[in-house]
Amino acid sequence: MFLKNKNQTYVASNFLTGMSLIELLVSMAIIVFITAIFVTNYRTTNKRTDLVMAAQSLVADLHQAQNNSLGLLKYGDAVPAGGWGVSFDLYNNRNQYTLFADLETPGTYGSMVYNNAGEGDISKGARIVQLPPETEINAIRIGNSQSSRYSASVTFLPPDPKTYIYSSGATSTALEIDLKELNNNTIKTIRVNFLGLAEVSSD
Repeated sequence: MFLKNKNQTYVASNFLTGMSLIELLVSMAIIVFITAIFVTNYRTTNKRTDLVMAAQSLVADLHQAQNNSLGLLKYGDAVPAGGWGVSFDLYNNRNQYTLFADLETPGTYGSMVYNNAGEGDISKGARIVQLPPETEINAIRIGNSQSSRYSASVTFLPPDPKTYIYSSGATSTALEIDLKELNNNTIKTIRVNFLGLAEVSSD
């Protein structure tokens, strides 16, 4: 800042206006506070997006198993006798599910159920799908029951493909899978019916 002296010449002033230390600290605190709110909201939105994407991916994988059976897709060198399916096992892992080939002939022991001894070989076409971090399979329900099961599978028997929903030794006409985002306890429900229609619930 320049001021005129008595000789009408400009000289530099020693007094410059600016922010005091307290004003600077208050401004920085406000910026940090706003940034923290933004980052928290951004992470929450990302988690919700992960949950929605996981639910949509599960529906897509159910349709993929159905299409594999409809198209008589081979598992390795042969078409699986029991078609293709998707298996859920909350006993062993709530963070993944398996797209598998049902090698047992329908009606025989072990059919409609995932047998990890030979039906989940990824080199032959099976897939083990990991859910996003902080997302898990929270509950599985069959039929009209509200009690959760620990395991279930949906298999599609060619050539129709006919849909089998199986859990704990019994078949059913409907299956519900709850995916849960653990940080916010948000849940998305996927419903599958006896026609093989799979969708993410809107409620």
